[in-house]
Amino acid sequence: MNLAPIILFVYNRPWHTEQMLEALMENELADQSALYVYSDGPKKNASVEDLKKIKEVRTLIRNKNWCKEVVIIERDENLGLANSVINGVTEIIERHGKVIVLEDDILTGKYFLKFMNDGLETYQNDELVYGVSGYCFPHSEKIQDKTYFLPLMSSWGYGTWANRWNKINFNGKELLNEVISKNLVPGLDFGKIQFYQMLQDQVSGENDSWAVRFYVSMYLNNGVFLYPNLSLLKNIGFDGSGVHCKFDSSKIHEGPFDNNLEIPVKRGKVVVKIKILQGFRDKDKIKEKNIRRIGKKFRRLIAPEIIQLIKRKTNLLKKEKTSELEIPRYTKTYVQLDGKQIHIPDIASFRFMYKEIFEQEIYKFKTSTREPYIIDGGANIGLATIYLKGLYPSSKIIAFEPDPEIFKILKHNIKTFDFGQIELIQKGLWNANTNLFFKSEGADAGLIAEIDKNNSASESEIEVVSLKPYLKQPVDFLKLDIEGAETVVLKNIQDDLGNIERIFVEYHSFIGQSQTLNEIIDILTKAKFRLHISTPGFSSISPFMNLNVYNNMDMQLNIYGYKEN
Repeated sequence: MNLAPIILFVYNRPWHTEQMLEALMENELADQSALYVYSDGPKKNASVEDLKKIKEVRTLIRNKNWCKEVVIIERDENLGLANSVINGVTEIIERHGKVIVLEDDILTGKYFLKFMNDGLETYQNDELVYGVSGYCFPHSEKIQDKTYFLPLMSSWGYGTWANRWNKINFNGKELLNEVISKNLVPGLDFGKIQFYQMLQDQVSGENDSWAVRFYVSMYLNNGVFLYPNLSLLKNIGFDGSGVHCKFDSSKIHEGPFDNNLEIPVKRGKVVVKIKILQGFRDKDKIKEKNIRRIGKKFRRLIAPEIIQLIKRKTNLLKKEKTSELEIPRYTKTYVQLDGKQIHIPDIASFRFMYKEIFEQEIYKFKTSTREPYIIDGGANIGLATIYLKGLYPSSKIIAFEPDPEIFKILKHNIKTFDFGQIELIQKGLWNANTNLFFKSEGADAGLIAEIDKNNSASESEIEVVSLKPYLKQPVDFLKLDIEGAETVVLKNIQDDLGNIERIFVEYHSFIGQSQTLNEIIDILTKAKFRLHISTPGFSSISPFMNLNVYNNMDMQLNIYGYKEN
């Protein structure tokens, strides 16, 4: 048999990596197989401890001849799991035609490689079979067939062929457009799991799952995976040590695992048996009236890494025994941020802002200035100010927030951190010093009344000011997230933009209002800014057919401007 090469992806977990490699080394075919180890590089903000662990892993993978041949590829930069997998598998599968893929938290049984190679050999010409897995999903009763097919893939120890891998479209946006254009949105979801939403989240940057893209590509081509009726592997990554698998005691040992279990692969008809599929649904307690709809298009199950992603998204919302699911919107509560208790007016808007600011770090920049001068226009509850002060503790920050109730929360949160050199100003930004009517949304979307006259929120009077007096000295970073006032403000300060090194503008396009994106771009380019534009919270995949609207906006853009040296 022409054995498939093994690809292993490792990062910064030496203990897991050692357990995984020791188990792999005991496999019957290990001494006849080639092993490619991809060691991802450190993240830009890697701690001393992370760097130490990465070094330990790289020393460990050289300790023994884990397989017949070991080839090590060390990345200088951090690609992240998705890009590491996509790039690594593509590179090796083009060379060998087929691969077996593992990650550093998968313990394999003695006959795992035999099962995988037998499966890859047996079904190599059945193009509906997209791969082979050594994992068995929990089932309501014992599966009598030694092997079976499911219309989903598992990333916990899998193998595939080059001609199937090349069919996978890793462009999530294209997949989403195809699902919508073919009216497959209802069928993409399974039970209560919103698989369609998961794909949307990947497109918008909420997650970086390569597996959801594999799944949807396979779904669009009616593909299946081959599985054993008992697991030939065990995932040891649910101890809280991993980036993608948080602590989960129920998952530490899911399903039976016999290290000496051998399961033969005999060629059979490529078909998904409804009885087996029903058993998985019963095990997961998914009770849906439309189960009888299973027919030509088999209902899809969700891959284990996607289940964990959903659980992670839920767990991230839990703060002090509360969650977004339990707290109604616009209910004041508190959360822990960097060890401090801060107040928030709305859990949903907090989670979105926290994701952008602290996880994606959309405001991060580098400067050689010892005490950078930063202006936070539209400070809201202070998350950007807190992040930027943490980035540059000696910085001087001026933060504007006009909403009276939100300003109280901002003031409390900044005081909690006991920062110095932060000036909080309870005023909005405009093109003059005056009073205007303001419509409060209660969270992060309050705006000046004349910007969106269709907004029915109650009005109150606020002070607004021009930014010009604050731009008489060099500004390292100007942030303008001011809910539609950005064009008015930029027109007012266009002669002062030469003093600004970096600028962030959140552009808002309101239904029934003239769009001014061209004016903003013209002002910024004339001021010698190089621009980068991205879509934040929402977008329309097929705007000709279905235009998404949020808070009476039909478009929202993040515009980054920076001066080129």
